Formats: sequence, C-alpha cells, structure tokens
Amino acid sequence: MKRIIRMRSRVGSLFLALFVFTPLWVVVPQTSRAETIEDLKMTINQMRASMELLQQKVVALEEKQAAVPKDGSTGAPSGGSLLLPENTTVKLYGYAKFDGIYTDKDGGGETTYVPSKVPLDSANVADSALRMHAQQSRLGILTSTPTDYGPMNIRIETDFFGSGGNESYSNSYGLRVRRAYGELGNLLAGQEWSTFIDLNSYPETIDFGGPAGSLFIRQAQIRWTQPFAFGSLQFALENPESTFASQDGSARKDGSGEYLPDAVIRANLETSIGHFSIAGLGRQLIVDDDTDNDETYGGALSLTGAIPLLDKDKLVMMLNYGNALGRYMEAEFADAFIDPVTHKIETTVQWGGLVSYQHFWLDNLRSTLVYSYAERDNDLNYVADTVDSKYQSIHANLMWSPVSRVNLGLEYIYATREVENGDDGDINRLQLGFQYSF
Repeated sequence: MKRIIRMRSRVGSLFLALFVFTPLWVVVPQTSRAETIEDLKMTINQMRASMELLQQKVVALEEKQAAVPKDGSTGAPSGGSLLLPENTTVKLYGYAKFDGIYTDKDGGGETTYVPSKVPLDSANVADSALRMHAQQSRLGILTSTPTDYGPMNIRIETDFFGSGGNESYSNSYGLRVRRAYGELGNLLAGQEWSTFIDLNSYPETIDFGGPAGSLFIRQAQIRWTQPFAFGSLQFALENPESTFASQDGSARKDGSGEYLPDAVIRANLETSIGHFSIAGLGRQLIVDDDTDNDETYGGALSLTGAIPLLDKDKLVMMLNYGNALGRYMEAEFADAFIDPVTHKIETTVQWGGLVSYQHFWLDNLRSTLVYSYAERDNDLNYVADTVDSKYQSIHANLMWSPVSRVNLGLEYIYATREVENGDDGDINRLQLGFQYSF
C-alpha cells in the first residue's frame, strides 16, 4: 500500500512540474522559436508517456492487493501477514508457555499427565514431585497462495517435546514436528491431527496430555474434505502402525510390515443446537518377528458433540469404542495382545470418553470441569492379571486472560489407575500455566 501511495505522489509531482515550468519555456528568450515549440511538444509527450506508465503500475498494484485472500475460513493467513511474490501471504504464529507441575506422588507423567504412569498404591514411590518446564512453547508458519483450484495453504508447526534435554545445563530440548502439510482446495496431504479426531469437541485444559479417554494423535495422511449445506464429509488414508502387549503387559513391541493404511471416514454436522460428529476407523494389525507372525483387522467408532449453553458456556461430550482404538486414545492401551500359545493376534474391546462443561464467570475469566474414563476388556487367557484395565481423570481449572493473547491459569487433576487384579493407585496434581501468544 505504501508503494501505491508513493507512486501516486510521483504522478502528482510530474503534474506540478508541468504546471510550474511550462510557462518558463514561453518567457525565456530563445534563438529559435520553432525549435523551442518542437522541444516543448516532445517534452510534454515524454511526460505524458511517463505518467501513463506510472498509472498502469498503480492499477496493477491495486489489483494485486485486492487479489490477496482475506477469508480466514479458507485457512489463509489474515491480519499481520506478509505479501510475497505470486500473491503468497505468510504468517508466523505461536506462543511461549511456562508449566509448573506439583504432584503428591512421584508419577503420573513428568511434563504431561500420562494415565499409565500413575503409580499403584503398592509401589514404593516418593511422596511428591515438582517439575517446571517450557516444552509446550510453539512456533508455526502458515502460507497461502491463490490458485485456479482455490487457495494453496502450507502449515509447518513445531514445539519442544522432541528428544534430548537435561537438568544440568540449559534444560534444552529438541524441536519436533507437530503439523506439516499442504492443502489445495479440498485435498490435504502431510502430517496433521488424525481425521478420527474432532478438534471442535476438545475441552480446554492447562495440561497438555489431555483427559484419559480422549483421542490424541497426529500423523501423516491424505485427506479429502467435501463440504455440504450443514457440515462436511471427510475421507482419509493415514499412517498405519500396530502396537502389541506381551503376556504380562509390561512390554510392548511394534508391528511391522503393514501394507494397508488406516482408513477414516467422518461426518461433521453443524446444527441449530450445536456441533456433532461421527467417525469410523478401520485398521490392519500385523506382527512379524522371530516368534510371532500374524495379521488381522479391527475398527473403532467415535461420537462427539459440542453444545453452546447460556451466553458463552459450552458442553462437550466424546464417546470412543472399538477393538482397535489402541494408540488413537490418550489411554494408549496396546492395539491387541499376542496369544502365547498360538502366537496369533487377539484384539480386545476398549472404550473411553469424556464429558466437559466450560463456564465463563466474566468475559476474560472462565473455568472448565472435565471427567474422563477409559477401560480395556482384558482376556486372562492371553495376559496376566497385572495389566492395566481402567483409567479415570478429573480436570478442574480457572483461566484468566488479563489482556488479549495471554492466558494465566491453575488446574487441579485427580487421576486413578487400576490393573486387572484390582490393585489401584491415584495422584493429586496442581498445574500452573502462563501462556503468551503472538
């Protein structure tokens, strides 16, 4: 825009010069009046041509500026974007976040809540533990380029939950890829949240791990989204990977040799009473090592809803069920077991979910209460009675945003873990979060 203003200023200066200096050609004595008139005509023609050229550049820049996508619903960067060649806009975003975590027992996950890490009462663990970190801090870049097929969007997003780090020097941790994908029209390809997950039905928590029975996974995929009048249909082929538990449940081994992708179909419905979604998942499970060689198929179903209440309040629900939920759920149960006698894959029914209510006390002060549950139906013909069977978690928080893009909050987490023989344990956790976004 500044370039357009400068060009218009230059055009105005040329008009001013023509107005001021043209009379001088008339009053200054000349040796040949004919030559002077011809020179004057030539100068005027040159100035006219220059002004026309400048005007064309101004019009071209205005058209280019008007072509920049501004509709945030397309995924294109909006306010604060930079304009690059080919009408590409680029936007940096992210936040710095501090987490302070105090747990009454040494367990439950160091930097985030991990259901399988809750210590049993029979375990000999320290009475309490404190951890402070900034690993959730995030950095992302989003670009958008208009094309004949609609906007081409590219997103690359990272945080600091990568490998490395220690408490001796600088507490450094490596970057990791969270999301990295391209999107053209209805087609998306790259690493993104699984299509099996409904991000519109996620409760707001300070803890990064999430409730025990929620879905939580990002992976490489190819996705097609087909909008319709009151929602959309999504179809995706996603990265396959099988996980299996040994007989005592204490060790896992990854399957190898999958040759079919995980297949997901989701229907998103936007209604007058809220947002609802239903998703189906189909998977191939394969194990191939020195002792076990088998393959089978499994699936899962997820139902979600987000219903606005009162002024800004929201009720969120999620229910997940299937015999191949496995790594898709925050509980992270193994996908299946291996029969120790036949060495065949044995799937097991798993289910989990949550219910959450968010209430706004003031426009900048809110609370979220979440209850979540996850369970696996263990068959003792294949596993010992020491394997995990049930997880529960409760999150209750108070979030304050004193200014835009700043969230300060305190969250209480109560979580339990139970194994098949009835042994159990729990933790009480307080988490303090300071998040500054840009």
